Amino acid sequence: MRYGHRFLAAVLAIAGITALARTDIVDIESSPVPSGLSMAQVEQGIVSGSLEGRWIAKVVAPGHIEARLSVRSHVAVVGIEFSESTYSIRYKDSHNLDYKSGRIHRNYNHWVANLNLAVQRVLVAASTASAVPGGDVPVARGPTEPSPAASAGVYSGETVAVAATIPFSIAVPQVAMECRIGEQLSQLMQASSPSIEIGAAPGAGHYLDASITELHMPGGGAWSGPKWLEVSGTLREGGGAAVASFRAKRFSTGGAFAVFKGNCQIVQRCVKAIAQDVAGWLRDPIDGAELGDAR
Repeated sequence: MRYGHRFLAAVLAIAGITALARTDIVDIESSPVPSGLSMAQVEQGIVSGSLEGRWIAKVVAPGHIEARLSVRSHVAVVGIEFSESTYSIRYKDSHNLDYKSGRIHRNYNHWVANLNLAVQRVLVAASTASAVPGGDVPVARGPTEPSPAASAGVYSGETVAVAATIPFSIAVPQVAMECRIGEQLSQLMQASSPSIEIGAAPGAGHYLDASITELHMPGGGAWSGPKWLEVSGTLREGGGAAVASFRAKRFSTGGAFAVFKGNCQIVQRCVKAIAQDVAGWLRDPIDGAELGDAR
């Protein structure tokens, strides 16, 4: 009898461990597709991203892809429905992943999150390199042949003042304000160039008249897809005359261990990249420059 009790206790313990290993399935719903891609490009991007994430994908119908991942004896199958603006990744089937009543082994959600990140990386890259009307790939502006508007009074090494906080020119939710994006952008600009000075009076030398013109920051960290930030600015002489202007944009899916990062951490990667882009532009400010992913 005593042996029977011990055996029952062992069985219940194993069942408890199995239950703890399961979690609710997290589907990816309406993840945004970067602008400028056709249905064919989105389809190809999802297939390529799936392969990059080690999933085997096949098109089963227009706007519908099925992806399958095999890890040793474990199998996960998802359905991916997409349009030119969004896509969703939903559970379809599994083998040896303890699926029951909408709960599954916790590794499944990590695998799907990695699939989503891989797809986003490919789609963002495709959007950045997509052809303009007429089929020509956009050509990045180089540091030579400055425009006539930028030829006079171009920054040549003196200090450039920036505001202590780069302002938003768009309405943003309070959660975005709590990330201190504008303040961090100023600080990272200064860290990227010894010639940039925070808070200097604009009456002398040059100053950067900049603002944050776009922020895409859906909640949910890496699970909700890529974040992006756009900043526009004009380098001005002390009296206010414009020297040259730029538009900078950066996307980020979070990089390594993205599933463990929050919204602010992911957007901060965009902030850092833009700060470096602007610091580089100031060394030879071409008017109308498109920096980073804005090209």
